[in-house]
Amino acid sequence: MVVSRWLKTRRARTRLAAVAGCAAVAVGLTVYFWNDLCLGRAEACLESRQHAAAANWVARSQWLGHPLDARTCLVQVRIARRRLDFEEVRQKLQKATQLGASLADVQRERRLALAQTGQFDELRNDWESLLADQRDDGPEIARAFYQWSMLNHQLRQAEKTLQLWQADYPRDPEPWALGGRFYESQVHWEAAEESYRKAWELARDNDDYRLAYARALQVRLKTDQAVPLFADYLRRHPDDLVALRGLAQCEAAGGQIDRAIDLLRQALQIQPDDFATLKAYGEALLSRGDAAEAVKPLQQASQQVPEHANLAYALARALKESGQAAAAQPLFAFVAESRPRLEELNRLEKQLRKAPDNLEIRMQIAGLTAKYVSRRDAVRWYEALLQVAPTYGPAHSALAELYRQLGDSERADRHAELADQSVPAAKPVDPSAEDRSAVGRGKDQE
Repeated sequence: MVVSRWLKTRRARTRLAAVAGCAAVAVGLTVYFWNDLCLGRAEACLESRQHAAAANWVARSQWLGHPLDARTCLVQVRIARRRLDFEEVRQKLQKATQLGASLADVQRERRLALAQTGQFDELRNDWESLLADQRDDGPEIARAFYQWSMLNHQLRQAEKTLQLWQADYPRDPEPWALGGRFYESQVHWEAAEESYRKAWELARDNDDYRLAYARALQVRLKTDQAVPLFADYLRRHPDDLVALRGLAQCEAAGGQIDRAIDLLRQALQIQPDDFATLKAYGEALLSRGDAAEAVKPLQQASQQVPEHANLAYALARALKESGQAAAAQPLFAFVAESRPRLEELNRLEKQLRKAPDNLEIRMQIAGLTAKYVSRRDAVRWYEALLQVAPTYGPAHSALAELYRQLGDSERADRHAELADQSVPAAKPVDPSAEDRSAVGRGKDQE
């Protein structure tokens, strides 16, 4: 009995010693490989685009006093670059180089930082290598390549980049939001509506996407769908003029004129001299039959933008219906002059959808806009053109003249100087012959 008990005790002690030994080995291995374990988890989080989690794992890697090494610095560079902290990127890249990081890794991170900060002149010969080796940086590379394509007047390439980005990262709302802006700039509201809708569906807590989608629905006369979006947006941003006007115009389109007028009065209390709100308010009053009351806001708006033909028509009607026919006559004459030109403007906008690369069409649209819609809207057309063809001299010359008319001599002089220095925009070489060059391969997030 005593022998048996002694044997059992000995076996228990042996098992306990074995367990303790294994635990000691496990702890030792964990301590030894702790840094690698944490950095591996951080890299996995970066691949799945969980940037905060990646930063936490890097912080944990330092718990046991492991000295900073090149691998840790490179992971920190990637996190900082994703967070757009490029001063941190610069510092950590310098440290990684000092700690012996491979030249290839450092150069790749520098190229990506240049791409993300729009320093495209320094990337002229590097797009092919970035596009061929995207790893988990597909969205960053696609965003930069899209911007580069736009700046170099490669609109079809830019559109294709967005489409491939959308396909490879189907849960990312950004390429859809950029697509909405892309199509909106071409007055292609059907495509803009679809793009904004998908962006908002992927990020329903994003109010910018909500408002952009509501505006597209309003333009497309889908006011029943736009109203709840505007109303929801206004619950969080009650003083937003764009949303107030949008909701008011939707209400007016649905026959709720009194409700529309109340909303526009609310907007004018926030900003009494806002052109778009004054115009919408005067038109709403005119629609309700209050011509005499409509004259004042319409005149205030017309003083700001006398070239606006549709506004001139509303003001002419208000003047005539309130017994001021003589004052209305010059406005009616201007409206008659504008009608065929506005029809031409609509035709040109349709042509632009089919030929977005055509700078001459853009110039004609901007010129007609300046004369019959709004000089400030024309400025936006010319500046949008210069985003895709920065050295296009005729646009700089037109902007110089418009800014002189608007009293901005500083900008007028700057564009006059740029017009003198301008040369025809060079057509860039497509850096990749492959159809799927613009976005990350194999990064489907489904």
